[in-house]
Amino acid sequence: MPLAALDLLLADESATNTLAQSMALAWTQHSAPRLLITLEGDLGAGKTTFARAFLRALGVQGRIKSPSFSLVEEYAIDIPNLQFKGTLRTAAYHIDLYRFSDPLEWEDSGLRDVVGGPGVSLVEWPQRADGLLPAADLTLHLEPLDEQRQCVLRAGTEVGLTLLRALPERLKSG
Repeated sequence: MPLAALDLLLADESATNTLAQSMALAWTQHSAPRLLITLEGDLGAGKTTFARAFLRALGVQGRIKSPSFSLVEEYAIDIPNLQFKGTLRTAAYHIDLYRFSDPLEWEDSGLRDVVGGPGVSLVEWPQRADGLLPAADLTLHLEPLDEQRQCVLRAGTEVGLTLLRALPERLKSG
């Protein structure tokens, strides 16, 4: 049962990017050591677009590849850390489970430690793991409506709720 949900209408790809950037900024300002965002929606719904913009906002440089064939792409990120008065190096993982045909592939993949560990995990096609993933802090469901995207954000943990509350008012108003 989600703690809170937010329903947004994203006008275009730029609005999807703005949402992703806002979520990334909110995470860096709320110093949670772990973040799991699951990305749901059909092919072409904007899951990878969101993930790329989120990673860019965290400072990832260079090409951000879709993990459709590699299953996971790992990126080193530096997060400002007020407690240590500097930056904290952590990892961001972009994971795509589309090619899984059996939930047991999740068990065999070795990704449980990655997703359950510190850093950011963005997981596309989480339903392919059939409930074996840890609880998502945020679930983002995207559905294309012509050029627009219907976006439902659901907070599944206190961290996710904090991030939803931190979204700028201009995003919340749709």
